Amino acid sequence: MKQLVLTISFVLSLTGAAFAVGTVNWANISFVAMTAQTNSTAFSSFTGGGSTGFGSVGAAQGGSPSGVSFYWELLFTSYNGSQLASPTSMAMLISQGWLPTGLKATNSNVSGRLAPVAGSTHATVPWDFGVTNSIMLVGWSANLGTTWAAVSNELANPFLLGFVSGSPFFGVSITGFISPHTFDTDPGAIVVGTSPTSQGLPIFSLNTQLFLVVTPEPSTLALAGMGGLGLLLSRRRK
Repeated sequence: MKQLVLTISFVLSLTGAAFAVGTVNWANISFVAMTAQTNSTAFSSFTGGGSTGFGSVGAAQGGSPSGVSFYWELLFTSYNGSQLASPTSMAMLISQGWLPTGLKATNSNVSGRLAPVAGSTHATVPWDFGVTNSIMLVGWSANLGTTWAAVSNELANPFLLGFVSGSPFFGVSITGFISPHTFDTDPGAIVVGTSPTSQGLPIFSLNTQLFLVVTPEPSTLALAGMGGLGLLLSRRRK
């Protein structure tokens, strides 16, 4: 009986750890620590960067009649004792193990500023207080999608990018690392700020660049499709 009680207690403790959460302050994103702008002069390294784009640099601003123009999501990954370099490719982002926190933001109606979605001084992140994790914001234009799951899938799959209309943009902030507050502490740990705190290093990323995303031409997709069909027919004949 004693062994059964111990086993149940152990399972419950694991369950609690799996669903443990800490709190962060997601009520606002300070414009003295985090701003963004689109960069039309270079392509994103996530989809073949380094090439010259077109046009000029403009602000990632909102307030358009059609609604939200840009989306952001806070990602996290394990902390190795030092500040991580911001990823410059999907392969690097995946290898660093970045995961979504569920905390989202949009562009403000003031040029270059961000506004949290469902902002809260007591927002939860999927790891417990006392645990430090690295954090980073990823941002993209709305024509890439409304969720990080959809956008990350497109960035990893050029075929899907071929169906995106307009000129999409994507970028990442400078990284930070924080340990959230306990669940019953309000406000939570600072996510975006200009200097270190007792909870770690908030994100300090002024003029974060959202670069043009390379999207394949429809003719390129058609040729790729015909080539694939040709290979399939060739194999069937053999």
